[in-house]
Amino acid sequence: MDESTNKGLESKGSDAEIRKRSIVHAIRQGGYRSKMKLRPKLNDSYAGSSIIRRMVVKGYDTSPPTPREDVEEALRTHFASRGIYLIHADVPVDYETRALCSHAFIYVYEEYEAEALMLEGSDMGRGRILEIMSYPFEDHHLDHVFPPTNPSDDMLQRTLDITFDTSLDEDDVDKMLLEYLPDSGIMVFSKGSALVVIFGLDTMVTALKLSGTSVRGSKIAVKTVLPIKLVRCGLSSAARFSLGKKAKTCSMFKTTD
Repeated sequence: MDESTNKGLESKGSDAEIRKRSIVHAIRQGGYRSKMKLRPKLNDSYAGSSIIRRMVVKGYDTSPPTPREDVEEALRTHFASRGIYLIHADVPVDYETRALCSHAFIYVYEEYEAEALMLEGSDMGRGRILEIMSYPFEDHHLDHVFPPTNPSDDMLQRTLDITFDTSLDEDDVDKMLLEYLPDSGIMVFSKGSALVVIFGLDTMVTALKLSGTSVRGSKIAVKTVLPIKLVRCGLSSAARFSLGKKAKTCSMFKTTD
């Protein structure tokens, strides 16, 4: 990568272009109080299409015993330092060997896709050079490099930060999500946004693919997928009921601290 390109990449990492962190405080009716730190929020300019693009990266540290969560956070930090927000980073794990896959998925809004591709050849540290390519949801030519999905992944819970029309109340959002993500449940609701709990990798991918579309006349945007770790909080009986039978086997929600 030449000097002019390096300077261009560094200029994108200014504080003005990197989103600020925020904390959500909300009380679900009949439920519990929640306080949790989210990923850096998007600037208002994000509200273009809200369409999400999938990409594949390799070249990050996979040496044991590097935790999956550390690699995902390193990817988010690396791209954010260049002003590129990752909605989600997903490093697959071979559940037989526990080894990290050499390829990972990252998800960005479509307006960031070209900029993300410009980080091809960038150094994540210690000489680890990234390779980056677009990998549309309908593309499957790299499926063979990813380990098989573990059956237990269907029970793995994830939390999405979703935005929608501010005129909708919680009942309207419940109905909308029933169509959008049938196996989901609202964990925290506030005007115009909600933290939504889903189960399974396929459901998460469905949510990301549908971001930017209109459901029951309201545009939905997935802002972030919260990392699955660290803080736990209990569910009210109402919230547990909303999650259906699957919630009986998963009683903890994990998010960033």
